[in-house]
Amino acid sequence: NAAISACELAGELGQSKLLLEAAISRDGAYPTMWKGRLLDLQDLPAPVARTAVRLALDDMVRRPDERRFHDTEGGGDFLIITGRGKHSEGGAAVLRPAILAMFRDE
Repeated sequence: NAAISACELAGELGQSKLLLEAAISRDGAYPTMWKGRLLDLQDLPAPVARTAVRLALDDMVRRPDERRFHDTEGGGDFLIITGRGKHSEGGAAVLRPAILAMFRDE
């Protein structure tokens, strides 16, 4: 998380995606993040969550046989789960505003 977060916060978005992809592919990290067409960001720091969304969107534009994460079997919507902030300090949502801001600003 620390290296991915540091790269993302420094604006090194490509490097943060490479680190996350390597962690998932090589190390088996974040095993519950991708579930078919569902991206579950709960329990991730905001920079890692933003990186995961970028990585998922990049993956979605690949040809189906080249996709590594996003499963389009059976069609349907791509869902992003951010949680409600129950485990955040003060119980305030952190991820949803961070992801919405990323979509708005990028």
